[in-house]
Amino acid sequence: MTWAHVARKDFEDAGRSLLLWVLTGLLILLVAGVSAIPSLIAEDGVTPTFEDGVSFLFTPIGFLIPIIGLIVGYRSIVGERESGSIRFLLGLPNTRRDVLLGKVLGRAAVVGVPTLIGFVVGGAVIAVLYAGFDVSDYVGLFVFSLIMGLLYVAVAVGISASVSSRAKALTGVVGFFVIFDFLWSFVPMAVYWVIESELPGFDGLPAWYVFVERLSPSEALSAIALTLIDFAGTGDVDLTTEARIAGDVPFYLEAWFAWIIVVLWIVVPLAIGYLRFRRATLN
Repeated sequence: MTWAHVARKDFEDAGRSLLLWVLTGLLILLVAGVSAIPSLIAEDGVTPTFEDGVSFLFTPIGFLIPIIGLIVGYRSIVGERESGSIRFLLGLPNTRRDVLLGKVLGRAAVVGVPTLIGFVVGGAVIAVLYAGFDVSDYVGLFVFSLIMGLLYVAVAVGISASVSSRAKALTGVVGFFVIFDFLWSFVPMAVYWVIESELPGFDGLPAWYVFVERLSPSEALSAIALTLIDFAGTGDVDLTTEARIAGDVPFYLEAWFAWIIVVLWIVVPLAIGYLRFRRATLN
């Protein structure tokens, strides 16, 4: 059995446990239901556009998919350790690296397949309700959702591989979500206050301030979203950055560099998890 077999077994187990079906229903409700709201609440005589429907969907997707990814991934390895089945996985011709890679790919598929189904059903709803369906923007939003799901699954699997109990894994993913998705914006704010003895405004900021903000996975994802989706009214990421910082935009605030940050958020937690998992003594 290789990492591919581990991934396939993990995906099949999710289907047998009904997790896959619950997530499919949830993603259909999210994409099809939420995107229909602008059409349902539009005033008489006002016809919402495709951009209205899809833009309305962007924020709920950005909130829910990270939570789904963390929930799906946090028990992936530590659950096997606590149940004792990890010895079965490692008793076959698998290395611990095979288990880690198979788990992250299997759990990413558990998030990705319901996302695909949700977008297919939601796309049909959007095509009926709104005029001017933009295939490239819709596919871009779908790809963005897959990348976001992969990032948070990778973080959760990395945490799961690093600890010895589900309680610690749950604490880890909750702590990660709170710190990096809710509290991280206060970090550059606090540093700025220490340096300048005042709170920052929206514009005229030093480049380092915006860069520290962008080290958050959610901020990095928001930056790459604008390279995949051309929503009306969102503007260009470089112009937005130029409006906020004092001086020229450095290379590390350009959109392509945000992709590097996103890749690092996928790779680094898995690397740390693998190193800790490789050294762990399995009871």
